[in-house]
Amino acid sequence: MPRGGGFRGGFRGGGFRGGGLRGGGFRGGPGSFRMGNVRTSGRPFGRTGATRIVSRSPRGPYSHTMYRPRRYYYRPWWWYHRPWYYRWWYSPWWAGHYYRPWYYSPMYIGGGIVFLILMALILLPAFGVAMLFPFSEADVNGNVNYRSTETLYFNEFWYEYENIEAGNNITFSIQSSPANISFAIWDRPFEYLPTTILNGSEVGPESLLSDEYHYLQLFLRPESVIEYDYNSTDLIDFFIGDGYDLYIWNQGGSPSFYVEEANSNQGTGDLVINEAKDYYVVWYNDGISSVDVDFTVNYTATNIVDFTGTEFYVLDTDFIPQQTRQVPNSGNWYFFIYFDPLNSPEESTLITFDVSYDTGITSIDRWLEVSPILIIITVIVVILIIAAVIARKGQKKLKSKAPPKPAAPTEPSMPTKPLTPTTPTQKAPPPTYKCIRCGTTHSPDAQFCPNCGGKIQGRQLGTPSVTTPAMSKTCSYCGSKFLEKDKFCKWCGTKIEQ
Repeated sequence: MPRGGGFRGGFRGGGFRGGGLRGGGFRGGPGSFRMGNVRTSGRPFGRTGATRIVSRSPRGPYSHTMYRPRRYYYRPWWWYHRPWYYRWWYSPWWAGHYYRPWYYSPMYIGGGIVFLILMALILLPAFGVAMLFPFSEADVNGNVNYRSTETLYFNEFWYEYENIEAGNNITFSIQSSPANISFAIWDRPFEYLPTTILNGSEVGPESLLSDEYHYLQLFLRPESVIEYDYNSTDLIDFFIGDGYDLYIWNQGGSPSFYVEEANSNQGTGDLVINEAKDYYVVWYNDGISSVDVDFTVNYTATNIVDFTGTEFYVLDTDFIPQQTRQVPNSGNWYFFIYFDPLNSPEESTLITFDVSYDTGITSIDRWLEVSPILIIITVIVVILIIAAVIARKGQKKLKSKAPPKPAAPTEPSMPTKPLTPTTPTQKAPPPTYKCIRCGTTHSPDAQFCPNCGGKIQGRQLGTPSVTTPAMSKTCSYCGSKFLEKDKFCKWCGTKIEQ
């Protein structure tokens, strides 16, 4: 496949942008300075794309909504609530009642687990074939079409990857607003991209009005270097700081800059970078008349992501029109969108990525790939079931052929005299319990005599002060039930009015 670094017709790209980002304003006025956090090493952050909105509608046995709102069905003579799973195939004899726990269902008892395994291994693949293999986002011919919209922050890359057969086409288009992005297609992850060193230079004269400042913005990583040289027609302030320093200074504060030269009309020097962030090279005119400044800023940026070795790439652009590329070899192909902070001063950008591609794998091919595994699993399950049935039948045969249990040995009977006929024995009458004070019969569990109120065993330590009204069914003191003839409660001894 031919590689490219840009497009004809005025699209930006084709190499690294060899310049910083310029800006300026009047001190005390509004200013937008990028101050977001990044890794100290400056290595880009990465994340995958969002949930896809595919062109293919859901298919398969699980396309319905699992939980549905309750519906009440009314009949002329009765009404009832039908559960969500109540259908023509539903029967409590195998699925259980909806108001009982799931483990009471007969399908979980006596071989129900085996039934579920068989359904998962045999019926689901059968449904998959019948539904044109619903386990893929591609259609029956292996085509996929989807869109992903993401918010991308500076020094962050977004990626997707797909398994595509050699010779198939990828059609894509990208939009980004407001920042520029870099795009690449490659058959390896982003972490395998090499890095390079970028040398850049910014020169010019600049005219500064009273209380006006101009700056050059550079995103640099550790071991980068900034070299500066300037001359002005009058005294100016020159400094190099980050976004936070510039914001505090613009609000009237006095931060500590990396380089600071006040009331100077010329200067030369350099700054070695130790931390990845945005650096602002600033010239400020605090006089009352205009000042012309001639400057030269040379910088060496390290660890710049190099896309030149990828299959296809575009750098520093906000729009890529729809086009088609062909992959040269089979495997996973990655789509990278990188927000390079050296090319755009914004904090974030919104990207929209449209792609359609041909995987080269139809639904029949997918089924053929997994069918041997499913067939092997099915054969194993069938063998286990047959073995279980045979073992069960063998146990039944052994049980039917088992010899009867021998009778317990009995002692030889001694000759005795013939027994005289006797009357059948009768059960002894149950013992009766009587009060030792009044002789009234009471139940064996009584604690007090229901006639005189005396304690059955031991002494009566005290007499309750509560009296139960006549005709009551329960005791007013302990709540026990008693008969109409009782005069005292048999549990607590409380007196009953007569």
